[in-house]
Amino acid sequence: MSTEREKLILDLLHENSPLSVEELAQQLDVSEVTVRRDLAAMEKKELISRRRGGAALPDQDNEPLFIQREKKNHDFKRQIGQYAASQIREGEVIALDVGTTTAEVAKALVKRRGITVFTSSFQVASILSKSNLQVYMIGGLIRFNEMSMVGSIAIETIKKFNFDRYYLGLASLNRELGLTDYSVEEVEVKQAFISQSKQVIALADKTKMGTSSLLKVCEYDQVSEIITNRSDGEHHPVFDLGFKGKITLV
Repeated sequence: MSTEREKLILDLLHENSPLSVEELAQQLDVSEVTVRRDLAAMEKKELISRRRGGAALPDQDNEPLFIQREKKNHDFKRQIGQYAASQIREGEVIALDVGTTTAEVAKALVKRRGITVFTSSFQVASILSKSNLQVYMIGGLIRFNEMSMVGSIAIETIKKFNFDRYYLGLASLNRELGLTDYSVEEVEVKQAFISQSKQVIALADKTKMGTSSLLKVCEYDQVSEIITNRSDGEHHPVFDLGFKGKITLV
């Protein structure tokens, strides 16, 4: 199938999920046979879940893939990433987490100098390969659907270093449960970075506020700052979390 049509199907499902084969065929202006073939290919890549007579985005209890998350709230993530990058000073040693928002931080750092970056994310490392920064990729076991390094080797490596700032990506923030994410392996790596960092800055757009995921990452008192995007209304959901640290709306 064409990559362009794959992206169109994902866009349509983000707007309204699930959709029937007939609905997708009409909106894409292709035959139902073509749609079924496309959906079969996308299911093998774990981009969608097949439903009787149609398709949906993957179950929310499972971690969405990087390619899916990258499309959602992109403008919010770019604003958050650019602000986070503006905090970083020459001479600092920082750690960048896995995730689409931390990838935006990396993009904003490409033209900077004099910063040392550690990451377990292939996406972040790939973006920063175009920079003049000193970049260290943490070794370990490859987690293919997220293109990140996890496991005991990654954790042992992280604990050999100390970081000025750790920019933490999250799936969810909840008043009762704290900061949560999907993967046991990813959470262990996040916790290792947190333990070695002077400051932990959580990056999360407003859609993640008040939701919850499978595993707790840390307590709110382990986080120095939450950076999120402004709300259209008068009240922002970040203020319902009970977080006592610094909150920055960008």
